[in-house]
Amino acid sequence: MRDSVTADHTPNDSDRSASRHPLCKAEVSAILSEIRRRGREEKESDMKRAAVLVGFLVLSLVAALAPPSRQTEAQANCFPASGFCITNPAFADYFNRSGQVRTHGNPVSRSFILEGFEVQIFERIVLQLNAGSVARLNVLDPDILPLTRANQSIFPAPDPALASAAPQAGSADYAQRAIEFIRSVAPNTFEGLPVNFFDTFNTSVPVEPGTSSDIQTLRNLEIWGLPTSRPAFDPGNRGFVYQRFQRGIMHFRAEVPVTEGILIGAYFKAVITAQSLPPDLAQDTQGSRYAGQYNPSAPNSVNRPAALPNTNMVGAFEPGTSAVTPPPPGPAPTAAGPTATTGPTSTPIPGDALPTISTFRVDDDRIDAGDEVEVTLIARDDRGVDEIQFDGIRDNDDSDNDNSNDNDADDPELERRDFDCDDRTECAVIFRISPTEDGDFFLRARARDTAGQRSERTTISLRVRGSSATATPTATPTQTPMPR
Repeated sequence: MRDSVTADHTPNDSDRSASRHPLCKAEVSAILSEIRRRGREEKESDMKRAAVLVGFLVLSLVAALAPPSRQTEAQANCFPASGFCITNPAFADYFNRSGQVRTHGNPVSRSFILEGFEVQIFERIVLQLNAGSVARLNVLDPDILPLTRANQSIFPAPDPALASAAPQAGSADYAQRAIEFIRSVAPNTFEGLPVNFFDTFNTSVPVEPGTSSDIQTLRNLEIWGLPTSRPAFDPGNRGFVYQRFQRGIMHFRAEVPVTEGILIGAYFKAVITAQSLPPDLAQDTQGSRYAGQYNPSAPNSVNRPAALPNTNMVGAFEPGTSAVTPPPPGPAPTAAGPTATTGPTSTPIPGDALPTISTFRVDDDRIDAGDEVEVTLIARDDRGVDEIQFDGIRDNDDSDNDNSNDNDADDPELERRDFDCDDRTECAVIFRISPTEDGDFFLRARARDTAGQRSERTTISLRVRGSSATATPTATPTQTPMPR
C-alpha cells in the first residue's frame, strides 16, 4: 500500500489540470501585480535620477557661465593635488601675487601655530604671518633645515668665498649690482646644458604694471635671496644640476628639461611628521628640535613641547579646507596720541587714497645680539611718496613716537629714521641693522605722501637672543636707497 495514493486510483492529466488551474491564476495575478509595482518604482526612480542629473547639469552650466570674479574662495584657493586649502587671506594674497604654484608649489599643510606664529607649509616655502605681514621662513637656516642631501641627492654647500663677493645692501646701487652678480654666477647655460638659473630667478614673481626693474629685482630676491653656491652636478647623476640660493635650491633635470625649486617645504614637513622622510635627511636632522614633533595623540599634537614652545599642530597635516587653530592675538593697534607734530599733518584728503607699505621684510626674525639683519621696505602712492619712516620698540612699549627720534627701544640701532623718497610713486629702501639689546621687539614702518598723509603703521616682530654685554653697538645703521 502507498502512503499517499490508493492502489486502485492514480491521478490522470485531467485531474492534474483541474487541481492546478486555481493556483496558476493566483500566481499569474501576483506576478502581474509585482511587475506593475516594480514598473512604477523604476519609473519613479528614473524620474528622480533624471531630476538629479538635470540639477547637476544646471549647476555645471551656472559654474561654466559665471565670470571668473564670481569664483568662490574655496575653488580659488583649494588644491586637489595636495588636498589642502589656503584659508588665510594674507597668505592667499602673497601666494597669488608672487608666483602661485609655479614658484611656491601646492600647500601641504593647513595654517597652524609654530613657535608663536601662524604658518602654512607649501612644497617649496613656508609662509609666516608676523604681526600682520607675510614673510617667508628661512627654511635653509642651519638651525631649521640644514639641507645638504635628501633622497640620495647631494646639494652644493654654501660657498663662503661667493658670499664675501656678493654685493652689500649698504651700497647705493644695490639692485643693479645684485642683478649683475646673479647674472654672473647663476647662468642660463652650464656645461652645455640649458639650466636657465638666471631666467628662473628673474621671472619668479609676475611683473606688475609700472614696476621698475630695481623693485622687481627686490621682489625676486625675496623669493630666492642671493646665490650662495655656484652650479654643480649631482655627484651621482650628471643629468641633475643644482644651485643653492639663500632661500631655495634650484634643480635642473636634463631629461625633461626643466628647472624648478627643490621641495624644501615638503622636506621640512617630512622632518616634522617623520613621514615620507628620506633616510639620509633623517640622519642629518635627528638632533633637530623639529624632528618627529607631530603626534596627533599628544597635547597640541606636539611630542616635545619644551623644544617647540608656543606650538599647536592639531590637525595641521590632515587634508581639509579650514585652518585648524586661530592665529595668536597680535598687539592691539596703538592710536596716535595728542602729540604736537613738527611736520605736515596726516589728515586724510577726501577721495585720496593713503600711501601704503607694500613690502616690509626682514631676512631673519630671530637673531643673536650683534647679528646683522636686512630690512626691506617698499612704499607706494599715486600722488608720490615723500618719505618712509622706520623704527623699533620693545613689544611691551605702547608709545607711538610719530615725530621723535627717541624711543624706548634702548638700542641706537632701532631709533627712528626717515628716508627721503623724492616724491617717487614707488619708493624702496633697505636698512641694515645690528641690534645689540636682547628681547622681543616690534619693527615699525609707515609712509607719508606729498600731501602729508600717512599710512597705517605696519609692524613685524623681531626676537634678539642672548646678552648685550659682549655685543658692540653700531653707531649708525646703513641704508640702501633704490634708484628711480
